[in-house]
Amino acid sequence: MLRPSCQDWNELMKSLLKLAAPSFAALAAASAMVGSSASAGDTEGRYAVKGVGLMPCKMFIEQVQQGSPQAAAVVSWLDGYVSGANMLIDDTYDLVSWQDGVLPNILASTCAQAPDQPVAVMAGEIVKLLGPQRVVSAERPETITVGEAKRLMYPSVVKAMQQKLKDNGIAVGVDGDFGPGTQRAISGFQTANNLPSTGFPDPRTMVALFTPKPTGQ
Repeated sequence: MLRPSCQDWNELMKSLLKLAAPSFAALAAASAMVGSSASAGDTEGRYAVKGVGLMPCKMFIEQVQQGSPQAAAVVSWLDGYVSGANMLIDDTYDLVSWQDGVLPNILASTCAQAPDQPVAVMAGEIVKLLGPQRVVSAERPETITVGEAKRLMYPSVVKAMQQKLKDNGIAVGVDGDFGPGTQRAISGFQTANNLPSTGFPDPRTMVALFTPKPTGQ
């Protein structure tokens, strides 16, 4: 995963933490309802943690708020953790199917629920959270372009996104191809959810689309 310079990254992190905060909190809270078939550690589930994964969650959040380079080190550590999980969990090619741009937010929101826990424990919760939306087999990501905005996206994720749009009552084909129809459908969803109507599947749009709405809303 490519990252910006240290200074730019710190600014990005601080701005991301302000981005759709309620949605990220709901996304993190959902992890408590997600089971995991993966086993880890010794016979009692214990394992040794290395590096910055030992950092308490409250310290990670403080580092983010202060714009410390240590926050970037934690997120890089999380990237490695998820890569290891990709290798060890059956039927898993990529746990981070679309959440690359919001993984720091998910970690921060999850950590906020258990500030005294080490980051490594919450990383395990994130793996559980990401599991149901993972890419199960290898596929080549495609470049999604709308105007000057670009991002890589797996075809299976495009198809899941189209299905979510359809479930929201928006007419769109569910074929895994990102074309003008899908762009219009995203724009319609964005308008309905008070988001900038760009037609581009940016992080805020993807979170709004894939995060379960609380009961009664």
